[in-house]
Amino acid sequence: MKKLFLITILIFFSVELPAQHITICKAYTQTGEPIDIIYSRNISPNQTICFLLNTGNKKISGSTIFLFIDITSGEFKQNQFNKVYKLEKDKNWLASNFKFTKEGKYEIYFTDVNKNRLTTTNIIVGNYKETPSDQSIGSINYRTIEAVFCDNVLSGFPVNPKKNVSMKSDNGLIYLYLKCNGPFNTERIHVTIMRKSYYGIDYDEFVASKKYKLDPEWEDVFFKYTFNKTGEYKFSVADEKELLIKTAYITVIN
Repeated sequence: MKKLFLITILIFFSVELPAQHITICKAYTQTGEPIDIIYSRNISPNQTICFLLNTGNKKISGSTIFLFIDITSGEFKQNQFNKVYKLEKDKNWLASNFKFTKEGKYEIYFTDVNKNRLTTTNIIVGNYKETPSDQSIGSINYRTIEAVFCDNVLSGFPVNPKKNVSMKSDNGLIYLYLKCNGPFNTERIHVTIMRKSYYGIDYDEFVASKKYKLDPEWEDVFFKYTFNKTGEYKFSVADEKELLIKTAYITVIN
């Protein structure tokens, strides 16, 4: 009962976290919003991608930020690229493009001037096969996650699962329930909501990005969202390292 109570507190009092995070994408807007987010952590060689650092609610104006890209194999690391940035006044984001030409597993991270890490993410280029020392327990658990859209969640169970939500009868409100086959092993989840444009073949319209805090030992969690427009939507859920753990789809009707 304690766990369910804590989840309820999470849903009704959740706020966006101020923690820094990295979004991997193909491009970005003038205000720092990602364009064509890359959710897969496996990319092809000779592909150029963008690393978008967002510092959340924390302004670090005038701060010196370092970007490091290391190739890793177990405990071995070798730096492949580093660059120094100076954030503009009142700016809470920066972006950097990098072309990966060599296969392998990479660790990408930003640090402050004292070399304290702000945030880290990982990516695999080409056909590199992870060793047991590369893999985390969390990534193994994420292989089986159930995602259910529903009207509500009571006593740990989704109520009235559905594939569509109505603007008229449901007021555009939906709950997304996530059930893992073990502990989530993350202190927060990052939810990105995309919409398929009227003439698009992909979910190319950015709608919202939210973060929720949770206990790493939890094996299930849920949150609610209210739509303000009809259409086809995609929910992408990532962990604290921005690793995709689940994708779910729903249609909003009148």
